[in-house]
Amino acid sequence: MKKYYLSDGGVVQAESPCQFVTELRLGSRFDSECSDEEYMRNFADRYKIYSSVDMCYNNAEEFLNILIETGYIERIE
Repeated sequence: MKKYYLSDGGVVQAESPCQFVTELRLGSRFDSECSDEEYMRNFADRYKIYSSVDMCYNNAEEFLNILIETGYIERIE
């Protein structure tokens, strides 16, 4: 199990990119009740507004990698 430290101070523990998305969604104040696919799409829309980053939202692994590359995830243990 990996620990992902988020730039907003949150921590997500997950064994896979798909589980990461699920845990991120469940801990979110936005869209926690929707599907993982809907959550990634909505997150990508919000992230573009605030960070000007276009991100993939139809693949959990690419979604996670973009969050790491752009600094949304600060550290992984």
